[in-house]
Amino acid sequence: MNEIINKTIDLDQQLLVFLNQLGNEKWDSFWIFITNPLHWIPLFFFLFYLGFRVFKFKKSIAILLYTSLAVLVSLGLMQLIKTSFERLRPIHDPTINTLIRKIIDTDGFSFISGHSMVSAAIATFIYLALKQHYKYLFLIFLFPLLFAYSRLYLAVHYPIDVFLGLLLGFIIARLLYVLIKKRLETK
Repeated sequence: MNEIINKTIDLDQQLLVFLNQLGNEKWDSFWIFITNPLHWIPLFFFLFYLGFRVFKFKKSIAILLYTSLAVLVSLGLMQLIKTSFERLRPIHDPTINTLIRKIIDTDGFSFISGHSMVSAAIATFIYLALKQHYKYLFLIFLFPLLFAYSRLYLAVHYPIDVFLGLLLGFIIARLLYVLIKKRLETK
C-alpha cells in the first residue's frame, strides 16, 4: 500500500512540475489576479442578479444563504483535512521546490485546496438552483476550473489537492442541494 501511495505522490509531483513549467512571466500577473478570491466578487453579484431575475428577492436570499452554507461546510471540511494531513505546499516542500517556479508565497498546508473546494461548491449549487432558467449556465464551471488551475500554475497546490478539492466541493453542494431542493421549490 505504501508503494502505491508513494508512486501516486511521485506522479502528482511530476505533473505539478510539468504544469508549472508551462508558465512564463507574461502570464504570471494574470494567474495571480485569477487566484485572488476578491477579484471574483463581480461574478458573485452577477449570479445573485441572475437568481433575482428568476426568483425575486426572498428566494434569491435563500439561495444566497444556502450557497453560503455550502461554502461554510467546505471551509470547515477543508480545515479538518488540512490539519489532519499537514501536506507541505509545493513551494515549501524541499523535495520539489527547487524544480518549480515560485511566483507567490503562502502559508498553511496544501492538501486539500480550499480555493478549489469552495469555488466548486459555489458553482455547483448555483448551477443546480438556476440551470432550468439559463441555457448557458454551465459556463459557470469555468470559474472553479480557472481558480483551480491558478493554484497549480502558482505551485501552491498539487494536482491531487486541486482535483479532490473540486470533487468534494461538487459533492458538498450536490448533497446540500438535494437536502433543500423541495424547500427552494416551495418558497
